[in-house]
Amino acid sequence: MGIKKDKVSIIIPVYYNKESLEELYARLCRVSEANPSMKMEIVFVDDYSRDGSFDVIRSIASRDSRVLGIKLSRNYGSFVACLAGLTRCAGDCAVIISADLQDPPELFSEMYKKWQEGNKVVMAVRNRRQEGFLKVLFARVYYMMFRLLITKDMPKGGFDFVLIDRQVVDVLTAIQEKNTTLMGLILWTGFSRAEV
Repeated sequence: MGIKKDKVSIIIPVYYNKESLEELYARLCRVSEANPSMKMEIVFVDDYSRDGSFDVIRSIASRDSRVLGIKLSRNYGSFVACLAGLTRCAGDCAVIISADLQDPPELFSEMYKKWQEGNKVVMAVRNRRQEGFLKVLFARVYYMMFRLLITKDMPKGGFDFVLIDRQVVDVLTAIQEKNTTLMGLILWTGFSRAEV
């Protein structure tokens, strides 16, 4: 009989996201309620926002013992913020999701099921982006070049919302790599993958 795996860490890099944090938290709580066997922790990592984001995080953490807030000493960027969260998380798997609500937290239920089926990496692949024309164009070119030059495994629309197994978390935090993208590094680890 295998060890039951049900603790999920949600890692949220935060940078000037004061306005969306309460809604994101509420939506994640609803996902948790819809999956009663799941034990959830939420790790907000404030990448030195100056808009009061950390005050909101502290307020949420004061109401919910499942919430941990980390504030970085300066702006290091999303990669370091995510690694800081992964280093502190205690879950059997970890989910990385942006704080800006570009990716629907409700997809997490489907990702969780795919992980329970044995996939070590579950990517929420974007079909379209809700950003301006230039951002969409640059994103398309970036992912096309990534596929051509680095790995064909990168989905065409890329991904920022991902669930990774504890084994993948341990590899990422042990590598100490700083000159890459986190999503590229996740693909590089070579663990079994699924997409939603």
